[in-house]
Amino acid sequence: MISVIEENVEKDQNGVTLNESIINERDKIIKFIKAYIKRNNEIPPTTLDYYKFVKLIGKGAFGKVTLGVHKLTGKYVAIKTIDKSYMKDEYSRRKVFQEVYILKKIRHSCVIRLLEVFESPKHFLMVMEYAGGGDLL
Repeated sequence: MISVIEENVEKDQNGVTLNESIINERDKIIKFIKAYIKRNNEIPPTTLDYYKFVKLIGKGAFGKVTLGVHKLTGKYVAIKTIDKSYMKDEYSRRKVFQEVYILKKIRHSCVIRLLEVFESPKHFLMVMEYAGGGDLL
C-alpha cells in the first residue's frame, strides 16, 4: 500500500511534496515552453497556468495575497493579486509600480524577494517568496 502512494508523490530538492496532478501539469507546461521556444526563439510570457493557487493568505488595501505553488519548481510562493480597476488613477498606479521598482532593486536576506511580475486581463500579479509562520505585524 505504501509503495503505491510513493509512486504518486514526488519530492523536490527542498522536500516539497508535489501531487500527481501538479506533476502532469508541469510536464504539459514544459512541452509548451519547448515548442514555444522552438517556434519563436524566445521564452513565453508567464501566465496563470504556471501557478496553482492554494489558499488566501491575506487582504490589503490594493489586493489579495494568495499562497500558491509554482508548478515548474514545486516551490511555495506568495502571489499578490491587484485588480486593475483599483489602478485607474495615476496615484494608485504609481504606488504599485513604485513597490515593484523597490522590491526589484533590494537584495537582502531580511526582505521578501520579488520573483516575478506579470498580468492577466483583469489582474496585475506579483509573485514573491513565501515566508510562512505568522503575521508580519
